[in-house]
Amino acid sequence: MDESYDVLIVSHNSAETLSACLEAVERLDPPPVEILVVDNASEDGSSEIAGRFDLSMERLEENRGFTGGMNHGISLLSSPWLLSLNPDCAPAPDFVQQLFESISNAPQSDEIGSATGLLMRAETPDLEPGPIIDSAGMIVTPSGRHFDRGAGRALSDLELHPALVFGGTGAATLYRRQALEDVAYPDGAIFAPSFFAYREDAELAWRLQWRGWSCLFEPEAFAAHRRGLRPEKGRHSLPDEINRTSVRNRFLMRIHCADLSWHLRLFPRWLLRDLLILGACLSIEMSSLPGLIDLFRLRSDAVSRRRWVLGRRTISSEQMSRWFRRPEGWIEEIERT
Repeated sequence: MDESYDVLIVSHNSAETLSACLEAVERLDPPPVEILVVDNASEDGSSEIAGRFDLSMERLEENRGFTGGMNHGISLLSSPWLLSLNPDCAPAPDFVQQLFESISNAPQSDEIGSATGLLMRAETPDLEPGPIIDSAGMIVTPSGRHFDRGAGRALSDLELHPALVFGGTGAATLYRRQALEDVAYPDGAIFAPSFFAYREDAELAWRLQWRGWSCLFEPEAFAAHRRGLRPEKGRHSLPDEINRTSVRNRFLMRIHCADLSWHLRLFPRWLLRDLLILGACLSIEMSSLPGLIDLFRLRSDAVSRRRWVLGRRTISSEQMSRWFRRPEGWIEEIERT
């Protein structure tokens, strides 16, 4: 297996943590072929900080969001593997090596399209990891929600083993380029452009699953993540703009990726969740109503992408629905060979 990889970081006003992130990237062993920072029109000196390091940089004149920045960056890179890294995330020096070893030792390693490690919460700009889990892989529930497994819990509370999970967080996930190209939309986009930011990693994970690409979680691969938005604190703690985008994208993701069988198998749990969200938008969270208006505006694009995604499935609806059956999420632990 060719273990050449690139690192892609999309930044927007990330000056506070970007230096610590890039210092961690410089310590990665083996080193990446290329480090690319795509700066989304930052106004806080982020691009100047990135310029102090030995890397490539693209300065965008407008903020294209995480999806636009990632799609632009991916188009400029070519290694067989791509490490997606948030500017507030610092991988341990052996982060990528641990992932490669885990992939090589996993059954059917050629079907692994992505791999992620154990992310621990960092509370300070120097990105020193603390005792609280940020993510141990992405899981999904019967209502269609997705979560970072273990988020907000102490590491001592969980016994973690290598496992297949639904997907990896965009904060720190290693993607096989072949898999990304396999699920790219006809317009060349890897991440759905309409999402801009939030839930885009879950939508990509769903498309990868439909094409038979699995995601591997390796607990020995460590990274620290200073997550600014912590969903376990509740929606009331999030800015209105983020809640609006989140509402829009949760429905866009379903339109893109959920087939009729998914809706029938998981009825009425998704419906109850939908009614709860719609009720909130009409009462206590009316600031999110524009997200539903955006959804209506994007309906034609979303339906077109749905036809493309569901028309290229290589696994059955039964295989897909297993990820969603348990309220606490489902994973498949694997043994090292």
